[in-house]
Amino acid sequence: MARPIKAGLDYFLSDVDFWDEGKIMDLTNEYGPIGVCVYDVILRQVYRNGYYLEISPDTLAARVIRIIGNRWIENKSRVLEVIDYCAEIGLFDKALLSQSIITSVGIQQRYAQVSARNKVDKSKYWLLEESAPSTASTDPETVTVTETEVSATETGISATETPVSVGHIPQRREEKKREEKKREEESVCERPAACGIALPCRDGQYVVTQDFYDRLTHTYPDMEVEKSLEKLSKYLALHPSKQGAVSSVVSYAELWVSEDNLSGKYRRQPTKASYDLFDYESTSVLDELDEAEMAAIMQEVGASFPSG
Repeated sequence: MARPIKAGLDYFLSDVDFWDEGKIMDLTNEYGPIGVCVYDVILRQVYRNGYYLEISPDTLAARVIRIIGNRWIENKSRVLEVIDYCAEIGLFDKALLSQSIITSVGIQQRYAQVSARNKVDKSKYWLLEESAPSTASTDPETVTVTETEVSATETGISATETPVSVGHIPQRREEKKREEKKREEESVCERPAACGIALPCRDGQYVVTQDFYDRLTHTYPDMEVEKSLEKLSKYLALHPSKQGAVSSVVSYAELWVSEDNLSGKYRRQPTKASYDLFDYESTSVLDELDEAEMAAIMQEVGASFPSG
C-alpha cells in the first residue's frame, strides 16, 4: 500500500534579505516588528497545512494570539488589521482572503519549489500556471532555488536522488560559520551606547550599541527608550529561560520596546515652564533702563513730588 502524500511542510526556505524586501518594510513601517511577527506565524500555519489555509480571520487571529501570547497583543482587532494590511500589499491574496482562504502567489511559489517532487493535489485555490517556472519569483516572501538544491528531508525522497544537495551541505555549513564570525567581528566594532545597557543572552551578552539606541529613540521619540531597555535587561537576567542568542536579541529588543510604546509605558513627561519666585520679586522694569532714561524719570518724579 502506498504511503499517503504529505501536503504540509516540515520547514520552508527563507531569504536572508527578508527584512529588506519592499512589502516587509511596508509592513514593518505600518505595524512595527509585531506586524512581521504576526505574518510569520500565519505563514508557518499555512505551510504546516500545505499551500493554503482554510480558516476564518477571527479564528486565525485567536490562534495567532495564543501562539505569540496576549502579553504582546491585547486583542484580536490588532491581528485582524495586520491580516487585512497583508492582503492590501499583496502578501496574501485579497480575493481568497474574503473567502477565508489564506494563500498568495508568493506562498505557492515557495511551496512549489520545496515540494517539486511531491504529487500533491493542487486543484484547489492554485494561483500559479502549470507552465510557469517555479524558480522565478519577485515576491518578497519567496526565495530562488533550483530543484536539485532541495534537500532530501524537504521532499521526502531518498538522499541518493539528490546528490547535489547532500554534497553541498559541508560547504554551506562552512559558509554559515564564516558569516556568523563576520557578524560577530562587526558587532565588536560597533560603538556601545552611552547608557551602557547590556542584555543577557544564552551565549554571552549584547551591549546596546549607539546606532541601535539612536534608531530606537528616533522611532519612538515620545518614550524613554533607556528605561524600557533597562527593564528588558533585568527581565532577561531574572528569567534565563527567556534568553536567546546574541544574534537574535536585537529583534527581540525592538519588539519589547515597540510593545512598551503601544502600551504607553515610559512616556516622556511634557516640560513645564517654571520661574523662580524670588528672582521675580527682586526684579524691576527699571533695571533695564540706561542712565539717561533713569535720570529723566527721576526728574519727573522730583517735579511731581517737590521736597518740603
